[in-house]
Amino acid sequence: MQKNKFLFIPILISLLLSCSMDYSDAEIAEELGEDIPDNIIESFSYTSVDSGQIVFRLYSKKAENYNKKKKTILEEVVFREYNSKDELVTEGTAEKGLIFNDSDDAELTGSLIVYSAENESEISTDYLYWDDSEKTLSGSKDGKVKLLRDSGTEITGTGFTGDLKTKIFNFERDVHGIYHYEED
Repeated sequence: MQKNKFLFIPILISLLLSCSMDYSDAEIAEELGEDIPDNIIESFSYTSVDSGQIVFRLYSKKAENYNKKKKTILEEVVFREYNSKDELVTEGTAEKGLIFNDSDDAELTGSLIVYSAENESEISTDYLYWDDSEKTLSGSKDGKVKLLRDSGTEITGTGFTGDLKTKIFNFERDVHGIYHYEED
């Protein structure tokens, strides 16, 4: 019995020393470059919380994260923003989204609809860019944007920009629609 123990140890050592680690798969993954996502998540959900309060929720059918490019691509996007009373203040949908991870800026495309309960208004278009640091929205240069208010105001135009801090919205050209004056 004692002899078998001593025979087992040299066999184990020779087996361990003869093993080699194959890192070729890891090298291939690095060589594939920036066009292959680092993560793909189905039924993606993201919740932003500040001081125990839900501030923002984002849902997507699929999320592809690219660490080197510092971006996340989303499909079938739904997002919701909440105020300090946990009331829904903004809700939107888009076919696709692109989040720039280093700035939290975002591009939303395809059948985009955003409704603000706080401002009693809706924006619909095929493209919007969100600048998080400036809190501004902008449409594509030639893309049509429709602004609807619950009061009945309906304005469509191109060259849209919107400043959410000042609540000033502009169209550069091709502006038409109906404006309903509202007294405070």
